[in-house]
Amino acid sequence: MKTVSVIIPVYNRTFSVRDAIESVLIQSVKPSEIIVIDDGSSFDMALYLKSYMQHIHLIKLNENKGVSFARNTGIKAASGEYIAFLDSDDLFLPKKLEYQINYMVENDLYISHTDEFWYRKDRWVNQGKSNKRYGGYIFDKILDKCRISPSSLIVHKSVFDEAGYFNENLRVCEDYEISLRFALKYKIGYLEKKLIIKRAVEKNSLSAGIKHIEYIRYEILEKLYRDINNILDLNSKIAIINEIERKKHIISPFI
Repeated sequence: MKTVSVIIPVYNRTFSVRDAIESVLIQSVKPSEIIVIDDGSSFDMALYLKSYMQHIHLIKLNENKGVSFARNTGIKAASGEYIAFLDSDDLFLPKKLEYQINYMVENDLYISHTDEFWYRKDRWVNQGKSNKRYGGYIFDKILDKCRISPSSLIVHKSVFDEAGYFNENLRVCEDYEISLRFALKYKIGYLEKKLIIKRAVEKNSLSAGIKHIEYIRYEILEKLYRDINNILDLNSKIAIINEIERKKHIISPFI
């Protein structure tokens, strides 16, 4: 089995982070390490996680720097060949790492994601057709929204040297932005198994208060196009221009 580091960023979350850690501890195939990044929480996370300290590597940031900085800190500290991410309010299902790493090795993949369950406000939620996920060379298919949940994502560590780390200037939509950069350079595997539970169990979920998140995606796409338009093939260039125009129409009442 390949070595896997699981990275869990957390900021001022209490019981849900313990649930997240436990969902990793019960994996059918254990990771080589669990790295918890305390992103400047206002209480003593080490004391709160005292009973888990023998199982985790806790890194404490002195101030809140955002989830991108926290994840990047974990990536740089990780010793595993593969990096798996888990948000502090989400859960791995028990065979998540086993199934996904085997799938990646068998198909010679450097990046993969999976299907997921959604749990919102004390009930299970139907994701609907608008949240369809894809595998393969999917750049053109993920321009509209983020279709790769960080908690379902496993990445070979070498990818970050090639495609870059999470954008630390973004407090939200960082998953959308890095997914596009990954998809420009790599074939992305999609394992059509529900292997995580994506939860919103607390009111301070990062994206919950962002009213015009489409505007942030629009800015990300505009910058990306400026940076890479000279390397895009014609179909991808047309697709990104069309999506920029679509988003511009959506956000026009707010700018």
